[in-house]
Formats: sequence, structure tokens, C-alpha cells
Amino acid sequence: MSTDRVPSCDVWELSRRRGTVQGELAVSNAPRLAAALADAEGTLRYRLTGRVDELGRPAATLDMHGTVRARCDRCGGAVDLPIDEQAQFFFVADERQLDELPIDESAEEPLLGSRRFDLAALLEDQAILALPISPRHDRCAGPAEVDDKLAGETRRPFDALAALKKSRR
Repeated sequence: MSTDRVPSCDVWELSRRRGTVQGELAVSNAPRLAAALADAEGTLRYRLTGRVDELGRPAATLDMHGTVRARCDRCGGAVDLPIDEQAQFFFVADERQLDELPIDESAEEPLLGSRRFDLAALLEDQAILALPISPRHDRCAGPAEVDDKLAGETRRPFDALAALKKSRR
């Protein structure tokens, strides 16, 4: 399947038939995700498999895999982040049903179902949720240490203050 456009899908039919929709989402076609990253390179492979859950509700399982590139919070350099997510959902017919559901911590998340379900928005949401709050390299020197290594010396910020204090006397 092309990465140009993620099709909408009928989640009711997908669940009833226990069908599958799969393909790739280009990061460049996910503007909210791309805005959180260092660049818009990469693709995310996805597979949405319809099912009926143990309570008889239309449901689906989403598997998503790929790699995106974020900015390291310590050094500012690019860091590759693997996305390897699986999520389970069940669908409700209208917002009233969604509002009436109790808040719980089950593995399945409720979604408003549709015959033209916006799969691209779901994929983008799940990818954003999979990003770490503070992306970092496994071994990162940080900006000050990198600058010091380049200069060949160890800088001590309070040395400059001590020098100012001496010059005032």
C-alpha cells in the first residue's frame, strides 16, 4: 500500500468480518507527529485487525512499527526512536454512549466508530503517545560537555563569576 494516503475504513464491517487494513503512514503525512520530531523522514507500518471483544462489542487491535527521528533533549542532536506499539479498541455508535462509559483502566480504549473512520488520525495519535516525554540518546554527553571536548578544556561557570568578583575589588 502507498504511504501517500491512509484510507478511511468502516470499523463496523471490519469488526464483523474480522478483517484487516494494513499499510504505511509516511511521517510527512502526519503533520502533528512531524511537528514533534527533528524531521519528517520515515514511515510507520500499521495493521488494524477487526474483531468482536468478549463483551460482544465491535473492536480492533492496532499494531504499529517503525522508526522516527526526534531531537535529543540533552545535546540537541537527532536521535532515532523506535515505535513498536500495540493497542486495543472497542467502538461505540455515538457520543452519548461514549460519555456514559465508566472511566476504567482496561486494556481496551473506547472510540467513536464510523463507516468512514479516520484511521490516519488514530495512527498519528498513537504514534504521538508512543513518543518519550524527553527523548535522549542512550549515551549522551550533553551540550556543555560536547562544547568542552571541542574546546579541549574544562569550563567551570563559577570561575567567570569569581573573576568578576576579583576585578571589582
